Amino acid sequence: MTCSTKGAARPVTRRWYLQVLALALAAGGLAACTYRGDIDNPATLKATWFSYLNGDDIRQRCVEGAPDAFRLVYNADYNEQLRSYEVVEQAAGGARLTARVQGPSGLQVSRLDLRDPLAWARWTTSETALDAEDLARLTAALERSGAFRPAPSGLNLYSEETYWVSSLCRDGAFSFNAWLFPSERFAEIAFAEVLFAHDGTEVAVRPPKDAPPGARARATVPQRRDASDKTGSFFTLRVGENGLAGNLAL
Repeated sequence: MTCSTKGAARPVTRRWYLQVLALALAAGGLAACTYRGDIDNPATLKATWFSYLNGDDIRQRCVEGAPDAFRLVYNADYNEQLRSYEVVEQAAGGARLTARVQGPSGLQVSRLDLRDPLAWARWTTSETALDAEDLARLTAALERSGAFRPAPSGLNLYSEETYWVSSLCRDGAFSFNAWLFPSERFAEIAFAEVLFAHDGTEVAVRPPKDAPPGARARATVPQRRDASDKTGSFFTLRVGENGLAGNLAL
């Protein structure tokens, strides 16, 4: 098993890109590859997405004395919109917030470049400086949302559903959590408003929506595609005690 993403040149279309992602899922590549950085590279996205969600890189760095680091990912149907927020505490005070969006409304379709054929598929990104008050406000919102409490172990997250996943390093301790829509826990989320207020991507947030008919049933059955076999990537993740316990849909 290798995490290599090299291959023959193919015409670049959104349909082709999603098919590549689906093949990676089918091969088990996402589960086997550990994220070590460069999520802005579309090849890294497809090869290490599960590891990215699990915060494996943050876990490794989360030791006593390490700066606080927060990663929060909003999955509003994997094939429709992904939003990622990375917050890293700065030695001088405050933090740096990197906001990213991926999906039909966030893809840079106009950025076709023969020197970089996947430029159109990269995240739409913005960076914002948070002052100490902003960071304290976000941390307090995470606390009110239950982000530092035990994760809902056993919860299944289907790719077509709407959910948040967090990987947080605070004071040298790592915390993982997840919120599935609709639920009381999701309704009590306080951090989303803070993040969206500092999101400079100018890409509209896809609002939470009920999962497509049958998605709840599909979420408990191992499979890669649904009955309609529509284009895209379809998978289910299972939440463990402090991270992802595995995926059901390879």
